[in-house]
Amino acid sequence: MGGEDRGAGSRKGLHEELVEEAAQRLARRRVGLVVGGGPKGDVSIASGGDDGHGEVPDAGTLFEIGSITKTFTALLLADGVVRGEWRLDTPVRELLPAGVEVPSRAGVQITLQHLATHTSGLPRSPIRIGLRENLAYLRTGADPYAGLTEDGVLQGLRDVRLKRTPGFGRPRYSNLGFGLLGTAMTAGTGLDYFSLVRDRVCAPLGMVDTVVDDQMTTDQRERMAVGFRSRRRPAEPWPVAGIAGAGALRSTATDMVRFLEAQVDPASTGLGDAIRLTQATPPDGPRRMGLGWHRAWGRTLWHNGGTGGFRSIAIIGPDSGTVVLALVNQTRGADPVAFRLMRRLEE
Repeated sequence: MGGEDRGAGSRKGLHEELVEEAAQRLARRRVGLVVGGGPKGDVSIASGGDDGHGEVPDAGTLFEIGSITKTFTALLLADGVVRGEWRLDTPVRELLPAGVEVPSRAGVQITLQHLATHTSGLPRSPIRIGLRENLAYLRTGADPYAGLTEDGVLQGLRDVRLKRTPGFGRPRYSNLGFGLLGTAMTAGTGLDYFSLVRDRVCAPLGMVDTVVDDQMTTDQRERMAVGFRSRRRPAEPWPVAGIAGAGALRSTATDMVRFLEAQVDPASTGLGDAIRLTQATPPDGPRRMGLGWHRAWGRTLWHNGGTGGFRSIAIIGPDSGTVVLALVNQTRGADPVAFRLMRRLEE
């Protein structure tokens, strides 16, 4: 038994070393970051650099997680299916306010599943991002969606023409689609997006620091990292209020590890059926996707995120029980290092 104990300790030490090594490698060319990785219940966290306030970020530092928000939105969708509030094949127009015009093509309506698998045929963005918006983004990391509201998104749908029939062809990434999915669920429940995430995801999983911009407490704002375009150029925050379901959340490594650990052990949570639904390829859906999640090798699932001054990536291995997370307060991301870390942790 003594030999087994030493082996377990050695294994734990190995994954701690791998996480620390990944953090050190990333910190060489990034302002600041937090990296997490390991098996459920024993995830190591390491950090480096600067949070923008002269301190090293840690597990309690808040970062904009960008499009990783979409995995929360997809979980809300699946939870609503489990509750019987809607189905995956429910047309989105059935949840939206009366009078909203939703485009269709060849007689096929956009369903909730189409939105959650990027097969709706909707364009990537709810607005045309022109020269002025691109210049502002390049200079300051300005949010191109800053003036966008949910009502504005819904009104804009009347001018959208689908380039392909919903449900056909490969996934075409759409922030508009996931923003619309979030809005449909808020309209269908009467709750705002943050309340849905807080009540249906964060509370059951014990997550206390996952929030949208206008709901942050004074303490959370003090712990919020500053985003950077480059090592010396701060970026403006991205509230993304008009399409919250596509990318509005901020979170910490502590909260995100809890979220990812729930993904690899659904039975340990009150959201087990919903989590399993998000990880499965839906009926007639694209093989490389669950709901919200992208599929890599085997059953490994992932999603990354990016805003004006932040990059993030989350990877889960449902079979191995291993998770990897990287949060960076700069637009230089961590995807290759994170995937390499996942492979090494699963060896």
